[in-house]
Amino acid sequence: MKVEKVNRSFVNQKAQIKNIQPQFTGGLGKVSEQITQSLPGKNAIKNMKNLEWLKGEIGGILITALGTGLVAPIFIGFNPFVKAPKGASEEQKKDVKNTKLYTAMRQPISAVLAILFQVSALKPIDKFLDQILNNPEYSKYLSLHIDQSALNNKSYIKTITKKELKKEGIKKPSIFGVFKNGYSKTMEARKEYNNLLKTRTDNKAEKQLSDLAESFYETGKIKIGKRYLDDKTLAELINSQIDDYIEDAKKLKIDNDGLTFYTKRANTLIKNEDHIREIFKDIPYKEIAKTEDSKALETLYNQTETMLKNLLKNENNPEIQELIQEILDRPKDIRASRVSRTLQRIDTIKDACKEGFSIDEYLDKMSLRNAELDRTITKLKLGKIADPSKATSKTITDALDTVVNNCKFNPSDQLLKSILHDTDTFDSNFEKLSKKIHKDITKLYKKLVENKYKAPNQIIKILIGVCITLPITCNALNWVYPRFMERVFPNLSGVKKDKEVKGGGDK
Repeated sequence: MKVEKVNRSFVNQKAQIKNIQPQFTGGLGKVSEQITQSLPGKNAIKNMKNLEWLKGEIGGILITALGTGLVAPIFIGFNPFVKAPKGASEEQKKDVKNTKLYTAMRQPISAVLAILFQVSALKPIDKFLDQILNNPEYSKYLSLHIDQSALNNKSYIKTITKKELKKEGIKKPSIFGVFKNGYSKTMEARKEYNNLLKTRTDNKAEKQLSDLAESFYETGKIKIGKRYLDDKTLAELINSQIDDYIEDAKKLKIDNDGLTFYTKRANTLIKNEDHIREIFKDIPYKEIAKTEDSKALETLYNQTETMLKNLLKNENNPEIQELIQEILDRPKDIRASRVSRTLQRIDTIKDACKEGFSIDEYLDKMSLRNAELDRTITKLKLGKIADPSKATSKTITDALDTVVNNCKFNPSDQLLKSILHDTDTFDSNFEKLSKKIHKDITKLYKKLVENKYKAPNQIIKILIGVCITLPITCNALNWVYPRFMERVFPNLSGVKKDKEVKGGGDK
């Protein structure tokens, strides 16, 4: 669920006090990106994200190989517990030392072979599993909970999209194009291809999800091929989605610290309304909201920063200084939006206190707000399916209608509207909300299938590894290792080089 707009109500206070709460306006980035930009270690976090690919299977193989090839040889080659017996000759000591080093050198060779055989086997295995699980001709014979024919996994959609692009005559430029077209042009062309591939892949995935959600909305069932998801599983998904909505409602509540913070801030805004409107009148938040050109936006961002710094420098009121500093601490692309929201918030506070602002009345309004949210949360809890194992089609239909009604608010109810308006979870339009809830449950179904797929995927890969890849790797190691050592480290392998001059003979 999107973070509720500040000009409509009061959002989770802890994030705002810590000065990392994201604000949404059109064209801004994702919440996680905004939070990251607000952290002092943002550059380190960004660099660490470049290593996210190591979380996958290839990353696991490479990390294991790194440990096998670089770390293990140290402990084997210099193992203090393996040594020549007391009274051993220098030759015996040297022999023990060479034996340890010979054994240690086996590890890097083993690591290289493991990478070659295991990594090379992953792609064919994944392609094979993709065909079995995503192609309806094959997946119809599998368990419904791992059948991905209705919602294909990303790698399968990507493969299909590549084939379609190829038919259209669009191919990924070869890296060898740098010799003909230059590095910059080649890299730019490859980047454009990757962007096109990603866009089409994402669009296909979104269309599949939307089509399945629409079918679910019309029939009340999730259809996979010619089969339907069982009522028990669907009931569990509905309950899980209701739990998500309950958490969303809880995030809108304000705790005691938040009541203190917002009351103090409201008092500051109302008491200094004229001054705040005056100092912020030239901040170009309207221009920024309308501008799409990146260069023009950058100029406006810099202009906003300069103006805010000047305001802070010339401001004498500590409360207003704190307000300006909070805005400056935000990422540059949301500072102007923050100014706009601050001005809008003054109107929100005045609307809440029709008879004029007072701390008591303001606290009463926010306490009433929490009470309404508690009421909504209770209704959502009561709407859950009591026993999913006994669910029927009617149980499913009734539960869906109930959750839609519990997430719907009357637009004439000003209090609920001020709390729930501009959120993704709650809405005043029944049909729009119902379609949205059906799509949310469809997304949960997609996650269910992805999670169920992980177990057989790992089991199949383990079996292939134990029965095929491992024996091949071991045999290759037994053949390669002694020959490698004889050529590269003949002293350790015990091979004596012929020191006789070429062409010489016995005397």
